[in-house]
Amino acid sequence: VVVWGERIAHGARGKQAIDALLAVAGALGVQGTEGAGLIEIPATANGRGLREVGCLPNLAPGLKDTPEPGRGAAEIGRALGDGGLSSLLLVGADPLRDFPERAVWEAALEAAGSVIAFSDFRTESLDEHATVIFPAESYAEKEGTLTHPDGRVQRVRQAIAHPGDTRGGWWVLSELSERVGAGLGALSSAMVSEQVAEAVPFLGGLTLGDIAGKGVRWQERGASSSLPVAELPDSELEEPPEPGEGLRLGAVPSLWSGPETENAPALRFLAPRQRAELSAGDARRLGVSPGDQITVSVDGQSVRATAAVRAAVPPGSVFLISGTAEDNATALTNGVPRTVEISPA
Repeated sequence: VVVWGERIAHGARGKQAIDALLAVAGALGVQGTEGAGLIEIPATANGRGLREVGCLPNLAPGLKDTPEPGRGAAEIGRALGDGGLSSLLLVGADPLRDFPERAVWEAALEAAGSVIAFSDFRTESLDEHATVIFPAESYAEKEGTLTHPDGRVQRVRQAIAHPGDTRGGWWVLSELSERVGAGLGALSSAMVSEQVAEAVPFLGGLTLGDIAGKGVRWQERGASSSLPVAELPDSELEEPPEPGEGLRLGAVPSLWSGPETENAPALRFLAPRQRAELSAGDARRLGVSPGDQITVSVDGQSVRATAAVRAAVPPGSVFLISGTAEDNATALTNGVPRTVEISPA
């Protein structure tokens, strides 16, 4: 089993990274071997499930190609900035906090004629840019399904009631679709699950009763034969480019970075402050000691961080935390590998 992270496919050399991954799988004889395979770790929870039901600009439900591709998040941000789009609907997302290319999204939110946000907490950037903020359900209030990285579909059951006028995410999207003439006609979360099973061929006939308490791996069902099959590419691997001067930047989300932690008095102490993790060799070369306050900079943008030395960090790299309330790594990331400079704060 080869486990890989979704983010290696991002950026200008994403295709080359996937080609290298497939070459490794081919050399190991993964294809056709019982119990072997590639398991992708999505960048977000239920990322696999969202992809399989068609929440990608170039794929329809069931991982089929769509004849009319839409825009991805980065393209939406640029289109807002240059006037190609005028309105933005955010459901459980804060672009300045969650997405790379922060500068692009700052320009996008400034240029947008209207920004409609559904969020379980108010954040500084939503307060500044949103035309209106509606309450969104929290994780404990949700009902539906979740698909694990190995393809196991599991039920998500509502644990607590919605407070006040909060509506379920499925209800919000169903009502909005009705208003724009693309009505889903869903009256309950269970009806949404039925529609998903009808729209995704390899989930055909799957019911909430089938999923039950333990879940179902859809690959083990007969309907999985409807999964689109593509031939593995036969392409030559390219030598990666030589790294530029400075340190390669990596941005890693923290389990505790998010408004849920920051707004809970009992959890607030867990909210991470920005930390820059370096190898021991790079720290010595740069004259940096653990606990030093440093500045990480690239292209006129910078964040302040506390230095930390980690044996597991490869030489020539520095890792920052993404999703922090202050000094977020997204100020420096732009969706492609970057090299940064480090200096005393």
